[in-house]
Amino acid sequence: MSIALDIGKFSIKLVELEKVNESIKVINLKTINIIEDLDTYDIDKLSKSQISASIQDLTNNLNIKIKKVKNLITSLPGSDVDTRQVSILDMPDNELLQALELEAKKHVPLDGTEAIIDYHHIGKDVHELDKINLLLTTTTKNKIKDHADILKNAGFKPGIFDSDPIALCNLLQFSYELPETGANVILDIGHSSTTLVVFGNNITYFSREIEIAGNQISQSLVRGNKITYSEAENKKHEKGIAIFEKANEESEQAISVEQRTILNDLVDEVRKTLRFYMKNNSQAFFNQFYLSGGCSKMIGLDSFIAEALNVKVDILNPLNKIDYDKTIDNPGEFSVVIGLALRGLF
Repeated sequence: MSIALDIGKFSIKLVELEKVNESIKVINLKTINIIEDLDTYDIDKLSKSQISASIQDLTNNLNIKIKKVKNLITSLPGSDVDTRQVSILDMPDNELLQALELEAKKHVPLDGTEAIIDYHHIGKDVHELDKINLLLTTTTKNKIKDHADILKNAGFKPGIFDSDPIALCNLLQFSYELPETGANVILDIGHSSTTLVVFGNNITYFSREIEIAGNQISQSLVRGNKITYSEAENKKHEKGIAIFEKANEESEQAISVEQRTILNDLVDEVRKTLRFYMKNNSQAFFNQFYLSGGCSKMIGLDSFIAEALNVKVDILNPLNKIDYDKTIDNPGEFSVVIGLALRGLF
């Protein structure tokens, strides 16, 4: 049995998985909005107490006894964690840890507390035989404390802390047969940010947070159409990218520049990121793009991205190899939490 929580800035997702022989099935799967009245939603004013209360409501709805949950798996968002592949001289573990601490401080803005690191051996560096490749994850003690406080205030004993990008990689690797060569790209478009992950069996891992996602899209709809936030959320999911086409008396083809731009901005950031990756990994090529996250169900978004980047885009199905007897409106929003729960089963 494995229970995981994905704690976002708009909603909380929980999944409980069970492994039966060689199959995996869903016992519980649910999401809850942190703020019920979306017209009062302000992402910058969310408090830890509001998030903890939402976690309690979610577990109560599922009749989960918090005190009986052991080894809860949660994750820090990509914006709070730096995860990167590094090549470093092969050395004893005590020396390696010191070297990695110095490396980590180059990439994570310190907040007055010490850096917390973890690493995973990938293997020998095929280009430099005296070096090894590692996946280095870095955050700060303050980030860990804030995350743990939310869980404690909800009644949980903090268990395993993971990161969103790694959870997405675990999910993709479990759910699909990946080619031995080339890279796969995950675009997890959540509410506060988009997590871009480049991942493959024999290529350099890379991830980046793009600060354009569901909240920014909704805010642009609010400004451009003089509607409420809840109306913007509903229209975004009911009409998809067609909401960005705004007819007027002169022409039905008129486009709202602001609303159009925010989608173009997202694609431009993805394009720039992938160009940067290719500049540093000139022999790499992209096999497949997978779209996930709460915004992945926006009608036409996958086609928009595919056409803009001239790539093949599929919606990542987190239940591709998992048994579940219910229909889910938006499976993509559960990608991170299912990726987290899978870690507890293997």
